[in-house]
Amino acid sequence: MSFDQQANQEIYQLIVTRRNASEMLLRSGSSSSLPHVTILRGERIAEQLTAELYAQCGCRSYCLFVLAHAAQFPRCAVMEAPDLDEPAPAGTCWKPFNTAMRSAVESAGDRTVIERSLEELDFYRREPNAAPFAQPGWLPELFAWAEQQVDSLGLRLTGAFTQLNASPAFSLIRLETNDSAVWFKATGEPNRHELPATACIKRLFPGYVPELLGVHPAWNGWLTRDVRGTRLDQDTEISTWSKAAEDLARLQILSIGNEDELLEGQCKDLRLPRLVAQIDPFIDRMRELMAAQEKQTPAPLTNPELTCLGNHLKQACSSLCEVGLPDTLGHLDFNPGNIFVLPGRSVFLDWAEGCVTSPPITFEYLREHLRRNGMNDLRAIESMVAAYVRPWESLLPPDAFRQAMVTSPLVAVFVYAVAGNTWRSSEEPLQPSVAAYFRSLARRMYRETSHRIERREQCPA
Repeated sequence: MSFDQQANQEIYQLIVTRRNASEMLLRSGSSSSLPHVTILRGERIAEQLTAELYAQCGCRSYCLFVLAHAAQFPRCAVMEAPDLDEPAPAGTCWKPFNTAMRSAVESAGDRTVIERSLEELDFYRREPNAAPFAQPGWLPELFAWAEQQVDSLGLRLTGAFTQLNASPAFSLIRLETNDSAVWFKATGEPNRHELPATACIKRLFPGYVPELLGVHPAWNGWLTRDVRGTRLDQDTEISTWSKAAEDLARLQILSIGNEDELLEGQCKDLRLPRLVAQIDPFIDRMRELMAAQEKQTPAPLTNPELTCLGNHLKQACSSLCEVGLPDTLGHLDFNPGNIFVLPGRSVFLDWAEGCVTSPPITFEYLREHLRRNGMNDLRAIESMVAAYVRPWESLLPPDAFRQAMVTSPLVAVFVYAVAGNTWRSSEEPLQPSVAAYFRSLARRMYRETSHRIERREQCPA
C-alpha cells in the first residue's frame, strides 16, 4: 500500500451493542479486543462502517454516533446490532458490558474507549428528545413507523437498509421495499428548518420535489419516495444539464408571488436589499480575518482591496435590482448530486439551503458545477445558459436577463458566504480552517471583481 493510500484511510474502533446496550461484541482469541475497520477519508462514515463490519464478520448493524475525536484517543463509533438473538459471528463473542470492562478486555486502551463510549451513551440517554438517533432501538422504531406510512401505497418494507448519515440528531437512511425504495431524513440544529421548508415547497410546487409520504414530528424527520431518474452528477450529456437548467427556470417562474409563503416556511431571506445591508459588516469582518492571517501566501487582501470589493458588491447588487427581476425560490446547494432529471421534468432535493433571492444566483451554482465536471467549453456553457434564459423570455427581454447574469457570479459567491451566520461570530475566534475558508471566498470575490474591471476596460461603452 502506498503512502498516499495510507494517508487517505482512517481506522475506527467499534463499540457494537445489542439488547438495549447491555452487551457488546468483542473479537475472541487469546485475549478479547474491540473490532475495528478501516475506511476512506471524505466518504460517508456511517455507510462505510456498517459495510466494513458486515464484510469482516457478517454482523449487521447501524451507527448510533461517532465519538468526538481527541488526539490521544483512536477514532471510535458506537453501533447497534438490531438482531437480538443472532449468534455471534465466527471469531467474535457477545459479552455484558460490565464483564468486558472487568475481565474480558485486556487492553487498557480498549477499556478506556469503552468507558468513553458508555459515558457519551449515558449522556445521550438523558437527552432523548435532543438525540433521538443516539438511542438504542431507534431503527426498529423507524421501521414500524415507516411501515405504517407506506401501507396504503401497497408497499412493504423488506428489512434491508443503507444508512448514509448518522449523528445524534441527524439521520439519512434508505429503506428497501417490495417496489421503489423510500428515504428517511431527519435534521437537528442548525438545519431544523429543512423540514418546514421542504413541506412548504412540496405543497406549492409538488412536481419539483420528491413525493412526501410522512412526517415524524418528534424526530423532525420525513419519509419520501425514491426518485427514479438520471442523477445529474452521473451524466455528462449537456442536453441533460440544459434540461435541469430549464426546469430550474420554470420552477422559479412558478414561484413568483409566493415569497411570503416561502419565508413563512423558513426558507432563508436573501433578497437583494437584505444582502446589501450585509456588505459593510462582511467587509469589516474580512478586514479582521485578513489581519489575523499568519501565512505569507496566498497574500491577504489589503484594506484598499477590500474597500474596492465592497464597492463592487454594492454595484453588482444595484445592477441586479435595475434589471427588475422578481424574487423567486432559490437553492444555495444546487449541486448535480441534488438534481434528478426525469422524462418531462426535474426533481430537486435537499432544501436546507432553500431561500428567496434573485433567480440567476441559483443558476450560477449549477454553472460552476458544470465547469468543475470538466464540461467547461464555451458551447456547453452557452447551451445551458440559453436553456435557462429561454423560459424567462416571456417576462423579460433576453438581453436584460443576460445583463443580470454578468453580475450574478460575484453576487452568488457573496450570497454563499453570508447565508449562514458563521462569519458574524465574534464571541470566540473562528477555527483556523473556517477563517481560511472565508478568506478564500473573499479572495475569489476580489478576483471576480478584477475580471469585471478588465472586461469593462476592454469593452468601453
